[in-house]
Amino acid sequence: MSWTPPRDATPLRDLPPHVRLLAWPALNRQGAVPGVSVDVPPELAAAPPSLACYSGAVGVRFHPPTALGPAPEPEELLTSAESDGPLAEPLRLVGTLAVWDEVVRAGGVYGGNIYLASEHSVAALLRTAHDAEPPTADRLAELLEQLHALELLYRFPVAYKFRGKHGLERQCRINGWGRLLFRLLDAAPTDPYGLGDARRRLAEHVHAHREVYRRGVIAASAAEDDSGARIWSDIHAEQPVPVLI
Repeated sequence: MSWTPPRDATPLRDLPPHVRLLAWPALNRQGAVPGVSVDVPPELAAAPPSLACYSGAVGVRFHPPTALGPAPEPEELLTSAESDGPLAEPLRLVGTLAVWDEVVRAGGVYGGNIYLASEHSVAALLRTAHDAEPPTADRLAELLEQLHALELLYRFPVAYKFRGKHGLERQCRINGWGRLLFRLLDAAPTDPYGLGDARRRLAEHVHAHREVYRRGVIAASAAEDDSGARIWSDIHAEQPVPVLI
């Protein structure tokens, strides 16, 4: 008999992408956000959490965290004090990607959508923004894949014209749903993920390295299929946080 979630559960994939993140702690076996229950098919119980993030069989239920009062709105849960711990890892990453997108535009590097060139680039960004070591390479790749599965960022193999061959690296950037989530965080009265300090550090970083990033953007804008190997080499030689467009 096939497994089905409880009748009062909403399929994870039917929720708005930013609200899906409320299931993240349970899918990663790290507890749960108060007021949120997540039902996972038995066959995914021991699988990488990213597989559950893609699943149409995962169900989510919202309920009052105590016997008193109604269930809070899901968006309220994303910025509640009770979510600071369970959601710290993905919210800090989403917020940092959004701040990077913001300061790159404000700093005159590129007015469009700029991509981080690889998982190595994301690690360098986190290190620069927070003056702390990022997650391990394997953990960061899994976290990025989960956020991609939840549709909070774009992530795909590096374009051929920027690499000249296929590699394991994935370029990525925040998307509109991720930016919506960031706006909720940015409007909250507290800043538990250090995004204000990250904005300051990254703005100073972009100001100091603006011309290096501009050269890379100009080269990438003119890229053709036979220029990939040179662009890949140049951005990693010159840019502290390698980027593509």
